Amino acid sequence: MNSNGNNFRQGRLINYRHQDVIRRQMTAIGLPDFETAAQCIRRNQQMLRRLQNHDATPLELISRIQLGPLHVADDDRDRGYDGDWLASRSYRAMLIPQANGVLTDHPGPLFFVTIAHPKWELPVGQLEDANIDAATQWLGRRLQRLPSPVLVVGGYEASLRVELDGDAYWAGHLHFVIAGAGKEELKTVLKIEKRYRKRKHSKPVTIKPIGNLAKRLGYSTKRIVKRGIAYIGRNGRQQRRELPLLTKQQIEFDLWLLGLPAGHRSVLFGCRLHSDKLRETKREV
Repeated sequence: MNSNGNNFRQGRLINYRHQDVIRRQMTAIGLPDFETAAQCIRRNQQMLRRLQNHDATPLELISRIQLGPLHVADDDRDRGYDGDWLASRSYRAMLIPQANGVLTDHPGPLFFVTIAHPKWELPVGQLEDANIDAATQWLGRRLQRLPSPVLVVGGYEASLRVELDGDAYWAGHLHFVIAGAGKEELKTVLKIEKRYRKRKHSKPVTIKPIGNLAKRLGYSTKRIVKRGIAYIGRNGRQQRRELPLLTKQQIEFDLWLLGLPAGHRSVLFGCRLHSDKLRETKREV
């Protein structure tokens, strides 16, 4: 076998070892079902077929989808794009274990928070207008009201909602784990004023205790999105049934993420990434 063949085989061997390290690391912190590289390659193949059948897909975005062995970035400048399942997995595999350790060591209580501000909603077809920076800046201003520094690790997500009247829209969310603040303090500073609430059954802010920290971090940085359809349950209350996106909606979502560098949806306060190392800071809000 020539030198090129030896180099390719060695590269595959290094890649498989790297994947085994990720699997063992995620299992150790409580995420035994973390997606595999093989699963991500299959999902990339499915996405590629969808986009190739969509005439308006720019070729430059299609070229961002990896279908071969993973490239492990040497630094934080070359992570790929968030719409690529492999790049997204690589970024999350780097961030989640470090965040799990840093948050565990941080003093104070831990909570899982979801914020769905009505101002972050967008009509179907306009997801590319999502303003992630505005959402994180809103959160930063609210966190400045807390009396003590906090540590936050999470991400921005867009999910599709369908209301009882058939109205469909993209809902922007922030999902994150926060350490160092009490629940009542968080309820006070994160409260969304009534004038912004457009729907009767909306719950714009939820604050929950932490069970499995790694799973909450995985959820906060996930790449999968669902279609939440409103209905009235037997108890007379509005509930939501989660279903996969319709093909046209999935294409819109895929194209949006393919336009974002991996990690661009991350929400980090009180810490930052430097050369793929998560480090606490004094107070970055």
